[in-house]
Amino acid sequence: MNKEERDRRWASGEGYNRYISSELDSFRKNAWKLQIGKHLNGRKGLEILDVGTGPGFFACILSEEGHHVTAIDSSEGMLEKARENAERLGVEPKYLQMDVNRLDFQDQTFDVVVMRNVTWTLEHPEMVYAEFKRVLKEGGLLLIYDANWHMHFFDPEKMKRVREREARYLQKYGRREVVSGGDMEYFKTAPLTNTVRPDWDVRILNHLGMHVEITEDIGRFVYEEWEKDLYGESPLFEVCAVKSVKTDAEKNMWSYWQKRAESFGMDSSGKGIQNIQERFRRYLPEGSAKVLDIGTGTGIIAISLSMMGHEVTAVDLCTNMLEKAGENARTYGQQISMLCASADELPFEDDSFDVIVSRNVTWALAEPEKAFLSWKRVLKPGGLLVYLDANHYYYLFNEEDQKNRERIIEINGSAHMQDRKETYDYSLCDQTALELPMSRFNRPREWDEVNLPRFGFQIINKEVSYPQKLLKYGIGKGYYTEFLIAAMNEK
Repeated sequence: MNKEERDRRWASGEGYNRYISSELDSFRKNAWKLQIGKHLNGRKGLEILDVGTGPGFFACILSEEGHHVTAIDSSEGMLEKARENAERLGVEPKYLQMDVNRLDFQDQTFDVVVMRNVTWTLEHPEMVYAEFKRVLKEGGLLLIYDANWHMHFFDPEKMKRVREREARYLQKYGRREVVSGGDMEYFKTAPLTNTVRPDWDVRILNHLGMHVEITEDIGRFVYEEWEKDLYGESPLFEVCAVKSVKTDAEKNMWSYWQKRAESFGMDSSGKGIQNIQERFRRYLPEGSAKVLDIGTGTGIIAISLSMMGHEVTAVDLCTNMLEKAGENARTYGQQISMLCASADELPFEDDSFDVIVSRNVTWALAEPEKAFLSWKRVLKPGGLLVYLDANHYYYLFNEEDQKNRERIIEINGSAHMQDRKETYDYSLCDQTALELPMSRFNRPREWDEVNLPRFGFQIINKEVSYPQKLLKYGIGKGYYTEFLIAAMNEK
Protein backbone atom coordinates (compact mmCIF):
# COMPACT_ATOMS: atom_id res chain seq x y z
CA MET A 1 0.00 0.00 0.00
CA ASN A 2 1.53 3.31 -1.10
CA LYS A 3 1.12 6.77 0.43
CA GLU A 4 -1.73 7.73 -1.91
CA GLU A 5 -3.71 4.64 -0.92
CA ARG A 6 -3.06 5.33 2.77
CA ASP A 7 -4.25 8.92 2.36
CA ARG A 8 -7.43 7.85 0.58
CA ARG A 9 -8.31 5.63 3.52
CA TRP A 10 -8.65 8.70 5.75
CA ALA A 11 -9.83 11.20 3.11
CA SER A 12 -13.47 11.47 4.18
CA GLY A 13 -14.44 12.70 7.62
CA GLU A 14 -18.16 11.95 7.34
CA GLY A 15 -18.34 8.61 9.14
CA TYR A 16 -15.91 9.48 11.92
CA ASN A 17 -17.60 12.85 12.40
CA ARG A 18 -20.85 11.18 13.42
CA TYR A 19 -19.03 9.56 16.33
CA ILE A 20 -17.25 12.82 17.26
CA SER A 21 -20.51 14.76 17.15
CA SER A 22 -22.06 12.29 19.56
CA GLU A 23 -19.07 12.74 21.89
CA LEU A 24 -19.40 16.51 21.81
CA ASP A 25 -23.08 16.23 22.73
CA SER A 26 -22.65 13.78 25.62
CA PHE A 27 -21.00 13.50 29.03
CA ARG A 28 -17.85 12.36 27.23
CA LYS A 29 -16.84 15.94 26.41
CA ASN A 30 -16.49 16.87 30.07
CA ALA A 31 -15.05 13.45 30.92
CA TRP A 32 -12.23 14.04 28.45
CA LYS A 33 -11.68 17.56 29.75
CA LEU A 34 -11.19 16.11 33.23
CA GLN A 35 -8.92 13.32 31.97
CA ILE A 36 -6.59 15.68 30.12
CA GLY A 37 -6.95 18.51 32.63
CA LYS A 38 -5.56 16.46 35.51
CA HIS A 39 -2.15 16.69 33.81
CA LEU A 40 -2.31 20.46 33.24
CA ASN A 41 -2.52 21.49 36.90
CA GLY A 42 -5.08 24.20 36.28
CA ARG A 43 -2.90 26.07 33.79
CA LYS A 44 -4.64 28.06 31.05
CA GLY A 45 -3.46 29.56 27.80
CA LEU A 46 -1.12 26.68 26.97
CA GLU A 47 0.22 26.15 23.46
CA ILE A 48 -1.21 22.75 22.50
CA LEU A 49 -0.68 20.68 19.36
CA ASP A 50 -3.47 18.23 18.52
CA VAL A 51 -2.01 15.63 16.15
CA GLY A 52 -4.34 13.79 13.76
CA THR A 53 -7.22 15.93 14.94
CA GLY A 54 -9.78 14.25 12.66
CA PRO A 55 -13.10 16.11 13.11
CA GLY A 56 -11.49 18.18 15.85
CA PHE A 57 -12.72 16.72 19.15
CA PHE A 58 -9.61 17.50 21.22
CA ALA A 59 -9.05 20.80 19.40
CA CYS A 60 -12.55 21.98 20.26
CA ILE A 61 -12.71 20.91 23.90
CA LEU A 62 -9.22 22.21 24.71
CA SER A 63 -10.04 25.52 23.03
CA GLU A 64 -13.12 25.72 25.24
CA GLU A 65 -10.78 25.36 28.22
CA GLY A 66 -8.89 28.51 27.21
CA HIS A 67 -5.86 27.00 25.49
CA HIS A 68 -4.23 28.04 22.21
CA VAL A 69 -4.69 24.96 20.05
CA THR A 70 -3.02 24.14 16.76
CA ALA A 71 -4.59 21.05 15.20
CA ILE A 72 -3.16 19.14 12.25
CA ASP A 73 -4.44 16.40 9.99
CA SER A 74 -3.36 15.11 6.59
CA SER A 75 -6.98 14.87 5.40
CA GLU A 76 -8.73 18.00 4.18
CA GLY A 77 -12.01 16.10 4.51
CA MET A 78 -11.38 15.63 8.23
CA LEU A 79 -10.37 19.27 8.64
CA GLU A 80 -13.55 20.45 6.93
CA LYS A 81 -15.61 18.62 9.57
CA ALA A 82 -13.33 19.94 12.31
CA ARG A 83 -13.95 23.53 11.22
CA GLU A 84 -17.71 22.90 11.22
CA ASN A 85 -17.55 21.53 14.77
CA ALA A 86 -15.45 24.47 15.94
CA GLU A 87 -17.90 26.95 14.45
CA ARG A 88 -20.82 25.16 16.10
CA LEU A 89 -19.10 25.37 19.50
CA GLY A 90 -17.91 28.95 19.03
CA VAL A 91 -14.18 28.19 19.33
CA GLU A 92 -11.26 29.00 17.02
CA PRO A 93 -8.47 26.44 17.05
CA LYS A 94 -5.92 26.83 14.27
CA TYR A 95 -6.37 24.01 11.76
CA LEU A 96 -3.55 23.04 9.40
CA GLN A 97 -3.25 20.33 6.78
CA MET A 98 0.06 18.68 7.60
CA ASP A 99 1.76 15.30 7.47
CA VAL A 100 2.56 14.08 10.98
CA ASN A 101 5.82 12.63 9.63
CA ARG A 102 7.03 16.13 8.70
CA LEU A 103 6.05 18.62 11.39
CA ASP A 104 6.55 22.16 10.12
CA PHE A 105 7.12 23.78 13.51
CA GLN A 106 10.12 25.30 15.24
CA ASP A 107 11.87 23.51 18.09
CA GLN A 108 10.24 23.88 21.51
CA THR A 109 6.98 25.40 20.25
CA PHE A 110 4.36 23.60 22.35
CA ASP A 111 3.59 23.02 26.01
CA VAL A 112 1.50 19.94 25.20
CA VAL A 113 1.21 17.51 22.29
CA VAL A 114 -1.93 15.38 22.37
CA MET A 115 -3.23 12.64 20.09
CA ARG A 116 -5.86 9.92 20.05
CA ASN A 117 -5.98 6.76 17.94
CA VAL A 118 -3.15 7.98 15.73
CA THR A 119 0.03 6.13 16.71
CA TRP A 120 -1.20 2.74 15.49
CA THR A 121 -1.59 4.19 11.96
CA LEU A 122 2.01 5.39 11.66
CA GLU A 123 4.52 3.78 9.33
CA HIS A 124 7.55 5.04 11.31
CA PRO A 125 6.17 5.77 14.78
CA GLU A 126 9.53 6.00 16.55
CA MET A 127 10.60 8.82 14.24
CA VAL A 128 7.32 10.65 14.81
CA TYR A 129 7.81 10.40 18.58
CA ALA A 130 11.25 11.97 18.16
CA GLU A 131 9.58 14.84 16.31
CA PHE A 132 7.08 15.29 19.13
CA LYS A 133 9.95 15.61 21.56
CA ARG A 134 11.60 18.19 19.30
CA VAL A 135 8.58 20.51 19.12
CA LEU A 136 7.82 20.21 22.85
CA LYS A 137 9.18 22.79 25.25
CA GLU A 138 11.37 21.56 28.09
CA GLY A 139 9.08 20.11 30.73
CA GLY A 140 6.33 19.79 28.11
CA LEU A 141 3.79 16.96 28.04
CA LEU A 142 3.10 14.33 25.42
CA LEU A 143 -0.34 12.77 25.92
CA ILE A 144 -1.15 9.70 23.83
CA TYR A 145 -4.47 7.86 23.84
CA ASP A 146 -4.71 4.61 21.92
CA ALA A 147 -5.45 0.88 22.13
CA ASN A 148 -4.38 -2.44 20.64
CA TRP A 149 -7.21 -2.14 18.14
CA HIS A 150 -6.11 -4.87 15.75
CA MET A 151 -4.19 -7.34 17.88
CA HIS A 152 -6.99 -9.91 17.58
CA PHE A 153 -6.17 -10.37 13.89
CA PHE A 154 -2.84 -11.85 15.00
CA ASP A 155 -4.09 -13.79 18.04
CA PRO A 156 -6.74 -16.52 17.45
CA GLU A 157 -7.77 -16.70 21.12
CA LYS A 158 -8.21 -12.96 21.30
CA MET A 159 -10.16 -13.02 18.04
CA LYS A 160 -12.53 -15.56 19.55
CA ARG A 161 -13.18 -13.30 22.56
CA VAL A 162 -13.68 -10.26 20.33
CA ARG A 163 -16.24 -12.07 18.17
CA GLU A 164 -18.07 -13.18 21.32
CA ARG A 165 -18.24 -9.57 22.47
CA GLU A 166 -19.56 -8.47 19.09
CA ALA A 167 -22.24 -11.17 19.27
CA ARG A 168 -23.29 -10.09 22.78
CA TYR A 169 -23.34 -6.50 21.61
CA LEU A 170 -25.71 -7.39 18.76
CA GLN A 171 -27.99 -9.23 21.14
CA LYS A 172 -28.00 -6.41 23.72
CA TYR A 173 -28.23 -3.33 21.48
CA GLY A 174 -29.88 -4.74 18.36
CA ARG A 175 -27.25 -3.49 15.93
CA ARG A 176 -24.17 -5.08 14.43
CA GLU A 177 -20.77 -3.51 15.11
CA VAL A 178 -17.18 -4.72 14.79
CA VAL A 179 -14.26 -3.68 16.98
CA SER A 180 -12.14 -2.90 13.91
CA GLY A 181 -11.75 -3.78 10.27
CA GLY A 182 -9.18 -6.29 9.07
CA ASP A 183 -7.37 -4.55 6.22
CA MET A 184 -4.23 -6.70 6.20
CA GLU A 185 -2.66 -4.73 3.35
CA TYR A 186 -2.92 -1.58 5.44
CA PHE A 187 -1.55 -3.39 8.47
CA LYS A 188 1.66 -4.10 6.52
CA THR A 189 2.36 -0.34 6.55
CA ALA A 190 1.38 0.08 10.21
CA PRO A 191 3.85 -2.02 12.24
CA LEU A 192 2.21 -1.34 15.60
CA THR A 193 -0.94 -3.26 14.67
CA ASN A 194 0.91 -6.40 15.79
CA THR A 195 2.88 -4.85 18.66
CA VAL A 196 1.91 -4.95 22.33
CA ARG A 197 1.24 -1.47 23.62
CA PRO A 198 1.71 0.62 25.69
CA ASP A 199 4.85 -1.45 26.37
CA TRP A 200 6.26 -0.28 23.05
CA ASP A 201 5.49 3.38 23.81
CA VAL A 202 7.18 3.20 27.20
CA ARG A 203 10.27 1.62 25.68
CA ILE A 204 10.69 4.15 22.87
CA LEU A 205 9.89 7.21 24.99
CA ASN A 206 12.34 6.06 27.65
CA HIS A 207 14.97 5.73 24.93
CA LEU A 208 14.19 9.36 24.07
CA GLY A 209 14.94 10.34 27.65
CA MET A 210 11.35 11.15 28.58
CA HIS A 211 9.72 10.31 31.91
CA VAL A 212 6.69 8.10 31.22
CA GLU A 213 3.57 7.21 33.19
CA ILE A 214 0.84 4.84 31.99
CA THR A 215 -2.83 4.68 32.91
CA GLU A 216 -4.54 1.50 31.72
CA ASP A 217 -8.19 1.29 30.67
CA ILE A 218 -9.19 4.93 30.81
CA GLY A 219 -12.32 3.88 28.93
CA ARG A 220 -13.87 3.39 32.34
CA PHE A 221 -13.80 7.20 32.68
CA VAL A 222 -14.60 8.38 29.15
CA TYR A 223 -16.66 5.62 27.47
CA GLU A 224 -20.39 5.07 27.16
CA GLU A 225 -21.61 1.67 28.37
CA TRP A 226 -21.90 0.36 24.82
CA GLU A 227 -18.23 1.22 24.19
CA LYS A 228 -17.16 -0.62 27.33
CA ASP A 229 -19.13 -3.66 26.17
CA LEU A 230 -17.74 -3.63 22.63
CA TYR A 231 -14.11 -2.59 23.17
CA GLY A 232 -13.33 -4.49 26.37
CA GLU A 233 -10.69 -6.66 24.67
CA SER A 234 -8.89 -3.52 23.44
CA PRO A 235 -8.89 -1.20 26.46
CA LEU A 236 -7.99 2.43 25.84
CA PHE A 237 -4.74 3.46 27.52
CA GLU A 238 -3.09 6.79 28.31
CA VAL A 239 0.60 7.56 27.93
CA CYS A 240 1.84 10.70 29.67
CA ALA A 241 5.46 11.55 28.86
CA VAL A 242 7.42 14.56 30.10
CA LYS A 243 10.31 16.09 28.16
CA SER A 244 13.37 16.48 30.35
CA VAL A 245 15.24 19.73 30.93
CA LYS A 246 18.67 20.03 29.32
CA THR A 247 21.78 20.67 31.37
CA ASP A 248 23.68 23.90 30.75
CA ALA A 249 26.37 21.97 28.86
CA GLU A 250 23.76 20.39 26.59
CA LYS A 251 22.11 23.76 25.94
CA ASN A 252 25.44 25.36 25.11
CA MET A 253 26.37 22.55 22.71
CA TRP A 254 22.98 22.69 21.00
CA SER A 255 23.24 26.47 20.62
CA TYR A 256 26.78 26.17 19.28
CA TRP A 257 25.87 23.75 16.49
CA GLN A 258 22.65 25.56 15.59
CA LYS A 259 24.71 28.70 14.94
CA ARG A 260 27.59 26.89 13.25
CA ALA A 261 25.16 25.29 10.79
CA GLU A 262 24.83 28.66 9.04
CA SER A 263 28.43 28.47 7.82
CA PHE A 264 28.73 24.74 7.24
CA GLY A 265 28.90 23.50 3.68
CA MET A 266 29.85 20.32 1.85
CA ASP A 267 32.62 19.65 -0.63
CA SER A 268 30.78 19.95 -3.96
CA SER A 269 33.77 18.64 -5.93
CA GLY A 270 32.96 15.07 -4.96
CA LYS A 271 36.39 14.51 -3.39
CA GLY A 272 34.94 14.61 0.10
CA ILE A 273 32.43 11.90 -0.76
CA GLN A 274 35.10 9.80 -2.44
CA ASN A 275 37.36 10.08 0.61
CA ILE A 276 34.54 9.06 2.96
CA GLN A 277 33.64 6.06 0.80
CA GLU A 278 37.25 4.89 0.67
CA ARG A 279 37.64 5.34 4.43
CA PHE A 280 34.51 3.39 5.37
CA ARG A 281 34.27 0.80 2.59
CA ARG A 282 36.38 -1.82 4.36
CA TYR A 283 34.06 -1.77 7.39
CA LEU A 284 30.78 -2.13 5.51
CA PRO A 285 29.23 -5.50 4.59
CA GLU A 286 28.52 -6.49 1.01
CA GLY A 287 25.11 -5.54 -0.31
CA SER A 288 22.79 -3.12 1.43
CA ALA A 289 23.39 -2.62 5.15
CA LYS A 290 21.20 -0.70 7.59
CA VAL A 291 23.40 2.19 8.69
CA LEU A 292 22.85 4.80 11.39
CA ASP A 293 24.80 8.05 11.02
CA ILE A 294 24.90 9.80 14.41
CA GLY A 295 25.47 13.55 14.41
CA THR A 296 25.15 13.70 10.64
CA GLY A 297 25.88 17.43 10.40
CA THR A 298 25.80 18.38 6.71
CA GLY A 299 25.10 14.75 5.84
CA ILE A 300 28.30 13.95 3.98
CA ILE A 301 28.75 10.51 5.56
CA ALA A 302 25.07 9.61 5.20
CA ILE A 303 25.09 10.70 1.55
CA SER A 304 28.36 8.93 0.80
CA LEU A 305 27.16 5.61 2.21
CA SER A 306 23.71 5.96 0.64
CA MET A 307 25.39 6.40 -2.75
CA MET A 308 27.10 3.05 -2.10
CA GLY A 309 23.67 1.39 -1.86
CA HIS A 310 23.21 1.28 1.90
CA GLU A 311 19.97 2.09 3.73
CA VAL A 312 20.93 5.08 5.85
CA THR A 313 19.17 6.75 8.76
CA ALA A 314 20.74 10.02 9.91
CA VAL A 315 20.18 11.78 13.23
CA ASP A 316 21.33 15.11 14.56
CA LEU A 317 20.51 17.16 17.62
CA CYS A 318 20.15 20.37 15.61
CA THR A 319 17.37 21.10 13.13
CA ASN A 320 19.52 23.66 11.31
CA MET A 321 22.06 20.95 10.57
CA LEU A 322 19.33 18.56 9.44
CA GLU A 323 18.02 21.18 7.03
CA LYS A 324 21.51 21.44 5.53
CA ALA A 325 21.79 17.65 5.34
CA GLY A 326 18.37 17.39 3.70
CA GLU A 327 19.29 19.97 1.07
CA ASN A 328 22.55 18.17 0.33
CA ALA A 329 20.83 14.78 0.10
CA ARG A 330 18.34 16.15 -2.43
CA THR A 331 21.18 17.70 -4.43
CA TYR A 332 22.83 14.28 -4.71
CA GLY A 333 19.52 12.49 -5.35
CA GLN A 334 19.65 10.40 -2.18
CA GLN A 335 16.65 9.40 -0.05
CA ILE A 336 17.79 9.33 3.56
CA SER A 337 15.61 9.10 6.65
CA MET A 338 16.54 12.03 8.88
CA LEU A 339 15.31 12.95 12.32
CA CYS A 340 16.16 15.20 15.21
CA ALA A 341 17.46 13.13 18.11
CA SER A 342 20.19 13.29 20.70
CA ALA A 343 23.15 10.93 20.33
CA ASP A 344 22.44 9.38 23.72
CA GLU A 345 18.64 9.18 23.38
CA LEU A 346 17.94 7.20 20.22
CA PRO A 347 14.28 6.34 19.43
CA PHE A 348 15.00 2.96 17.85
CA GLU A 349 14.31 -0.61 18.85
CA ASP A 350 17.13 -2.87 20.00
CA ASP A 351 19.28 -4.51 17.29
CA SER A 352 18.06 -2.17 14.52
CA PHE A 353 21.29 -1.44 12.60
CA ASP A 354 24.16 -3.33 11.00
CA VAL A 355 26.57 -0.41 11.24
CA ILE A 356 26.76 2.83 13.23
CA VAL A 357 29.01 5.63 12.02
CA SER A 358 29.89 9.10 13.25
CA ARG A 359 32.45 11.82 12.69
CA ASN A 360 33.54 14.48 15.19
CA VAL A 361 30.72 13.61 17.56
CA THR A 362 32.13 11.69 20.51
CA TRP A 363 34.18 14.62 21.84
CA ALA A 364 30.93 16.58 22.32
CA LEU A 365 29.09 13.95 24.38
CA ALA A 366 27.96 15.22 27.77
CA GLU A 367 27.41 11.63 28.95
CA PRO A 368 29.65 9.40 26.81
CA GLU A 369 28.93 6.15 28.64
CA LYS A 370 25.18 6.65 28.24
CA ALA A 371 25.68 7.39 24.54
CA PHE A 372 27.90 4.39 23.78
CA LEU A 373 25.54 2.04 25.62
CA SER A 374 22.65 3.48 23.60
CA TRP A 375 24.60 2.82 20.40
CA LYS A 376 25.34 -0.71 21.54
CA ARG A 377 21.65 -1.29 22.21
CA VAL A 378 20.49 -0.35 18.69
CA LEU A 379 23.42 -2.13 17.00
CA LYS A 380 22.89 -5.75 16.02
CA PRO A 381 25.10 -8.42 17.64
CA GLY A 382 28.25 -8.57 15.57
CA GLY A 383 27.48 -5.15 14.09
CA LEU A 384 30.19 -2.53 13.68
CA LEU A 385 30.65 0.87 15.28
CA VAL A 386 32.97 3.07 13.23
CA TYR A 387 33.76 6.61 14.28
CA LEU A 388 36.23 9.34 13.43
CA ASP A 389 37.25 11.97 15.95
CA ALA A 390 40.16 13.96 17.34
CA ASN A 391 41.48 15.56 20.51
CA HIS A 392 40.05 18.93 19.50
CA TYR A 393 40.11 20.46 22.98
CA TYR A 394 42.80 18.51 24.78
CA TYR A 395 44.89 21.68 24.54
CA LEU A 396 42.70 23.17 27.27
CA PHE A 397 44.24 20.64 29.66
CA ASN A 398 47.60 19.79 28.09
CA GLU A 399 50.58 22.12 27.80
CA GLU A 400 52.11 20.41 24.77
CA ASP A 401 48.89 20.59 22.77
CA GLN A 402 48.54 24.23 23.79
CA LYS A 403 52.00 24.97 22.37
CA ASN A 404 51.11 23.08 19.17
CA ARG A 405 47.98 25.17 18.81
CA GLU A 406 49.94 28.39 19.23
CA ARG A 407 52.36 27.19 16.54
CA ILE A 408 49.45 26.49 14.16
CA ILE A 409 48.15 30.02 14.70
CA GLU A 410 51.65 31.35 14.03
CA ILE A 411 51.86 29.39 10.75
CA ASN A 412 48.28 29.69 9.45
CA GLY A 413 46.93 32.76 11.20
CA SER A 414 44.12 30.72 12.71
CA ALA A 415 43.61 27.52 14.65
CA HIS A 416 40.61 26.78 12.39
CA MET A 417 42.02 26.69 8.90
CA GLN A 418 38.80 25.95 7.07
CA ASP A 419 36.93 28.70 8.88
CA ARG A 420 39.18 31.75 8.50
CA LYS A 421 36.36 33.77 6.96
CA GLU A 422 33.94 33.00 9.76
CA THR A 423 33.08 35.56 12.39
CA TYR A 424 31.91 32.90 14.83
CA ASP A 425 33.28 33.28 18.36
CA TYR A 426 35.07 29.97 18.98
CA SER A 427 35.65 30.85 22.62
CA LEU A 428 32.01 29.87 23.21
CA CYS A 429 32.87 26.32 22.22
CA ASP A 430 36.01 26.42 24.33
CA GLN A 431 33.87 27.30 27.34
CA THR A 432 31.54 24.39 26.61
CA ALA A 433 34.43 21.98 25.98
CA LEU A 434 35.79 22.73 29.44
CA GLU A 435 32.65 21.11 30.87
CA LEU A 436 32.71 18.04 28.60
CA PRO A 437 34.40 14.89 29.96
CA MET A 438 36.08 13.81 26.71
CA SER A 439 38.13 17.01 26.48
CA ARG A 440 40.36 15.89 29.35
CA PHE A 441 41.58 12.64 27.79
CA ASN A 442 44.43 11.89 25.42
CA ARG A 443 42.39 9.79 23.04
CA PRO A 444 42.09 7.10 21.93
CA ARG A 445 44.62 5.63 24.38
CA GLU A 446 43.23 7.04 27.62
CA TRP A 447 39.50 6.70 26.98
CA ASP A 448 38.39 4.68 23.94
CA GLU A 449 40.82 1.79 24.39
CA VAL A 450 39.93 1.60 28.07
CA ASN A 451 36.15 1.95 27.90
CA LEU A 452 34.96 0.30 24.69
CA PRO A 453 35.77 -3.22 25.98
CA ARG A 454 34.02 -2.31 29.22
CA PHE A 455 30.89 -1.41 27.22
CA GLY A 456 30.96 -4.73 25.33
CA PHE A 457 32.76 -3.65 22.14
CA GLN A 458 35.78 -5.42 20.69
CA ILE A 459 38.12 -2.97 18.97
CA ILE A 460 39.02 -4.56 15.64
CA ASN A 461 40.96 -1.67 14.13
CA LYS A 462 42.46 1.64 15.14
CA GLU A 463 43.92 4.30 12.86
CA VAL A 464 45.77 7.18 14.52
CA SER A 465 47.48 10.14 12.85
CA TYR A 466 49.64 12.85 14.38
CA PRO A 467 49.63 15.92 12.09
CA GLN A 468 51.20 17.94 14.92
CA LYS A 469 54.49 16.13 14.26
CA LEU A 470 54.81 18.14 11.03
CA LEU A 471 54.85 21.43 12.92
CA LYS A 472 58.60 21.23 13.44
CA TYR A 473 58.93 21.43 9.64
CA GLY A 474 56.64 24.47 9.48
CA ILE A 475 53.75 22.45 8.05
CA GLY A 476 50.48 23.41 9.71
CA LYS A 477 48.19 20.47 9.03
CA GLY A 478 46.86 20.24 12.58
CA TYR A 479 47.75 20.47 16.25
CA TYR A 480 45.84 17.50 17.69
CA THR A 481 45.75 13.74 17.32
CA GLU A 482 43.14 12.35 14.90
CA PHE A 483 41.83 8.80 14.95
CA LEU A 484 39.37 6.23 13.62
CA ILE A 485 38.01 3.43 15.77
CA ALA A 486 36.23 0.35 14.42
CA ALA A 487 34.65 -1.88 17.06
CA MET A 488 32.36 -4.90 16.96
CA ASN A 489 29.33 -5.27 19.19
CA GLU A 490 29.98 -8.44 21.19
CA LYS A 491 26.50 -8.86 22.71
